[in-house]
Amino acid sequence: MCGIAGWLQRDGRPIDARVLRTMTDTLVHRGPDNSGIWVDGRIGLGHRRLSIRDLSPLGRQPMADSSGRAVVTFNGEIYNDSELREQLLRDHPIAFRSTCDAETIPYAYLAWGLDAFSRMEGIFAIALWDRETQTLHLARDAIGTKPLFYAVTDASVVFGSEPKALLASGLVSDKFDPESLHAFLATGQPGPADALFSGMQQVPPGSVVSIDASGVTITTYWTPRRDPQIFDLDEAVGELKSTISQVIQSQLISDVDLGVLLSGGIDSTIVTLVANSLGVEMPVFTASFADKTYDETDLAGMVARKTRLRHEIIDGDGGIDVETAFRGVVHATDGQAADTGSMGFYQLAGAVSRKAKVVLSGDGGDEFFAGYDTYRATRLAAKLPTRMIAPFAASAGQGLYGMFPRAEGRVPRSAKASRFLLGVGAGDAPPHLQWRRLAPHFMLPSLYGADMQGVLGISPYNRYAAFYDSIDGDVLTRALIADQRYHLQSVLAKVDTMSMAHALEVRVPLLDRRVMDLAGRIDTSLMLPPKGRPKHVLRRLATKLGAPDAITDGAKKGFNTPIATLMRGPLARLGDQLLERNPDLLSPYLQVDTVRKLWRDHRDSRANHAFALWPILTLAAWRAGEGRPTAPALPHSASVA
Repeated sequence: MCGIAGWLQRDGRPIDARVLRTMTDTLVHRGPDNSGIWVDGRIGLGHRRLSIRDLSPLGRQPMADSSGRAVVTFNGEIYNDSELREQLLRDHPIAFRSTCDAETIPYAYLAWGLDAFSRMEGIFAIALWDRETQTLHLARDAIGTKPLFYAVTDASVVFGSEPKALLASGLVSDKFDPESLHAFLATGQPGPADALFSGMQQVPPGSVVSIDASGVTITTYWTPRRDPQIFDLDEAVGELKSTISQVIQSQLISDVDLGVLLSGGIDSTIVTLVANSLGVEMPVFTASFADKTYDETDLAGMVARKTRLRHEIIDGDGGIDVETAFRGVVHATDGQAADTGSMGFYQLAGAVSRKAKVVLSGDGGDEFFAGYDTYRATRLAAKLPTRMIAPFAASAGQGLYGMFPRAEGRVPRSAKASRFLLGVGAGDAPPHLQWRRLAPHFMLPSLYGADMQGVLGISPYNRYAAFYDSIDGDVLTRALIADQRYHLQSVLAKVDTMSMAHALEVRVPLLDRRVMDLAGRIDTSLMLPPKGRPKHVLRRLATKLGAPDAITDGAKKGFNTPIATLMRGPLARLGDQLLERNPDLLSPYLQVDTVRKLWRDHRDSRANHAFALWPILTLAAWRAGEGRPTAPALPHSASVA
């Protein structure tokens, strides 16, 4: 894994290599091992290297094919690199210089054009400059595991692994886009192809953005699909076992040490058991918490003992102090840390990175195999006469919202009940899209400032709903596709930013295209039977692999952080500084008096506004300059064409 950045002057003027270097060095945390830039007049590519494959200088980037036509800077891993090389060598006399997967990319592009990206199995963000056609191609892996932001103006194009790289160019504004902020405060993200900052976008998952003299073209090569063909449970379990084994085998390639992130959940247990069945011996890492409602070390320990793998317990409450961790989270996410698991994952990744450079994770199982309880809520809501009960549900949900100010569980039952009622009662989006709502809709008119008044009549779920409405099918089918294409992006953003803040590479076997395509062929009745448990087919697979009953029969916990408690305790001082004494940090987007009142009521336990306040607090911290260290000056390798 690495960090990439680049700058193209569309008006023909030469770029400033010093600015490109500054952009690249904002990503030093993603690639502490080496830095390189390549400049050719009006185009420049930058790279921060985290050495995983071919640790020699031959693996340094940016790199080009032997003719120099295709130049690439690349973040990620191509797992079928050896197969691609075999195909290329059958038809082309290529003399590869390294064993680094990055070197395959320019040759694959020259042989197959844009089809090269659809042939790649892996997690990646790629920028490729074609010197012959004068075209910049920005490509992202199938499900969007690795981020890639870009901004296009009449005169220039800038791109990077994180918004901070684009902002460092001085060519992009740090003003928020009102509609994106509207979506962020409700759903925790602006959308898979959008960004919080005005004029900035993301390369959509499974797509290539091509920019040349004629304009911008987006080519999509993959999206999640549902085409049920497997209706037998044993067949589904057998196919999954075989496919996941093949995928994990392909993802074990590395020239550095590997490990597994093991919680007490089904997904990471399956990944651990399958990896162990392949004869792989590597440590497993589990975060421990003093609050037993968050702690899963006992369950993870059962799996570790069964596999006889070395079990490393990471103190999720310890390490650096909470304020320091919070600032790190704010810096890593550019203030966009709405996912409540960010703090815990930041601590875990920091500790694990001192023991391994690469880990496998179980992310993606919930979205592709119906693992969330929200899917049961969606089915229930579909059976209700929502139009008839909507006014009552909305009123009851609003009343319940403030009824239990001290409830501080993962997601308190009162909060779940309130969200359900508000979801059924609110008419601005299908109920499923609202189960995870952060700022409730009734709060927005008093919360939004002058720059947000224009979006009050727009549903913050429009971008989410577009995916829900994109297919026909029952509510579970539509909910799965919507979550795979929208909600999952916030999970992946958390995993990427928190791990890469510590130069830790996280691989996600359950989000390999082979697994995702197989999931699309399994009927939903095998994932969530009418009277069964969520993720039924994966529970059966875990049982077949020998997982303990306590795991296969257990309820999902999730990886969350007690944010309500943190904001009343270790983060109260910082919250007072940002939201009590300087609430205008987010003006003119949010109303000063409302922000101050929300903070005071939560801090003093008169209400529980944790989910609404958390994204506001992280944005305010970013606007105040918290957690924005200057990248240190490190040795560079540079080439000029």
